Amino acid sequence: MDTKFILSIIVSIFSLGLVLVGLPAQIVKNYKEKRSGQPLLTILIALGFYISQIAFFFITDSYLPIISFAIGTVMWAIILVQYFLYNGGDNL
Repeated sequence: MDTKFILSIIVSIFSLGLVLVGLPAQIVKNYKEKRSGQPLLTILIALGFYISQIAFFFITDSYLPIISFAIGTVMWAIILVQYFLYNGGDNL
C-alpha cells in the first residue's frame, strides 16, 4: 500500500474521532450551560487550522481526510455561533 494513503487513513480516523466525539460533546455542553466553553481566539485558530488543512489536502491530492476536516469546520463554526449567542459579544 502507498504510504500517503495509509497516512491519510490514520489522519482521517483520528480526525473523525475528534469531530464526531469531542466537538459535539463541547457543543452539547455549551448548549446545556448556555455559555461558550472556548475563548474566541481558540475558536478562530481552530477554524483557521481546519480550513488550511483542507487547502493542504487539496494541493497534495490527499482527498480522504477532507471529509473529516470539512465536518470539523462545520462543528467549529457551530461553536463560533454559540460563542456569539451565549456571550452576546461581551468578550470581544
